[in-house]
Amino acid sequence: MNLRLSLALFASSLLSVTAEEQPSIIRFANASMDQLSGSLASLSSERIVWNSPILEKPTPFWLKNVLEVTLPATLPEFNATHEATLTLMNGDTVRGQIAAVTDDAVTLDTWYAGRLTFRRVMVKDVVIDARPALIFSGPTSLDGWTQSAKLSAWTYENGALRTSAGVGIGRDVGLPDECIIGFDIAWRGSLMFNFNFFADDVGSDSPALGYQISCQGAYSTLRRQNAGMQIGEPANIPEFMGNEKVRIELRASRTSGNICLYVNGRCGALWKDPGVAKGKFGKAIQFLPRGKDALRISAIKVSAWDGVLDESADDDAAMLGMGMNLGLQRRIPNPEPKPEPKPKPAEDGRMKLRNGDSIGGEVTSIVDGVISIKTPFAEVKLPVARVRNIVLKPAPLEEPIRRNGDVRAWFGDGSSLVFCLDKMTPESLTGHSQLFGTATFKLAAFNRIEFNIYDPQITDLRAKEGF
Repeated sequence: MNLRLSLALFASSLLSVTAEEQPSIIRFANASMDQLSGSLASLSSERIVWNSPILEKPTPFWLKNVLEVTLPATLPEFNATHEATLTLMNGDTVRGQIAAVTDDAVTLDTWYAGRLTFRRVMVKDVVIDARPALIFSGPTSLDGWTQSAKLSAWTYENGALRTSAGVGIGRDVGLPDECIIGFDIAWRGSLMFNFNFFADDVGSDSPALGYQISCQGAYSTLRRQNAGMQIGEPANIPEFMGNEKVRIELRASRTSGNICLYVNGRCGALWKDPGVAKGKFGKAIQFLPRGKDALRISAIKVSAWDGVLDESADDDAAMLGMGMNLGLQRRIPNPEPKPEPKPKPAEDGRMKLRNGDSIGGEVTSIVDGVISIKTPFAEVKLPVARVRNIVLKPAPLEEPIRRNGDVRAWFGDGSSLVFCLDKMTPESLTGHSQLFGTATFKLAAFNRIEFNIYDPQITDLRAKEGF
């Protein structure tokens, strides 16, 4: 069968697929990176069987000729009070709730594979985040998003919103008065981008209400829309230079007027709106490119916030408050980019707490979200959500062996794992790895599975396709 001809004949039918019917897609490892919409019928270590309306019957393809498949991942609602992120020696990250930490292993409880136990020698670090009430997580399609122009300038693919046009896209996510808004942004060339929040009209590039953060080159500014005023001074964000992808997180309070901008985990700016009490606001977010270079938005998370600034912003908040009493606005210093802070060495034995304190000792147990720490003075019990990191006992770290048949599977939350495929059922995938042994994963947890991950030619193709 001439695949490219078949794809041309099938192109018109793709136009009828609605956002709610996001199909799975198989991409092939040829120069033109052909692809077919359809559904995954079966998967083994050597072959994939694919259903498609343009194929007469389920058709097998050798995995050596396949780049990846994308799948319609789903994420359940969570009631957990914390989320632990393990960074593994092969560069993957995996998220879940800490179940146990020993000298030999770190154990996570996950919704997609139950309890997973990772070998200590293959875990670089463990970071813990409090998990406030999640309001929105996505994107999963274009459904629910409004573009600010009649033309369809934005597309959805591989868990991301993409565009090469200066057209806005937004949605009403029901922002509470105090919230955290996080997203990954990738671009080509120089970053020129506006982000509106607490906006009232996502159908316009200039909503009447809300705030707008403008990012251009190495600087960010904040203004309130209805007041038509800039708040504070521009902030120097060195992470915007020399990179083409960052993680942005905003912590915003309509109660205190504090708006804190984090870039790749670093507090890059802290602004305070003195007129917040008089402001009128909406509940929407909106992404606004300011050029025609390619832009990609992914891993959007909106959650409630308690309004408490982290220790990294406390001093800035205090100084800013003093400035405001004098009618002044202090520019927050922005140092050169530094590596993300690492846990203190294990021989120091001190774990950072979320309020800025630290505690030294040995983790003896983790039960029902409570961590027990044996200190030189007494045993201390704390909610895991109050801990920033768990200091692991020193170990000679090992890189996992690369095996033929390894795949990299990406979860709907943006984390990933490498493992060897064993078998597939209609609801699950089973695989094995030096990282965690053998595990069975819910198929619905994955939004992408990459094949031939160690082939340099295919890696180059994937880099070209992946923006």
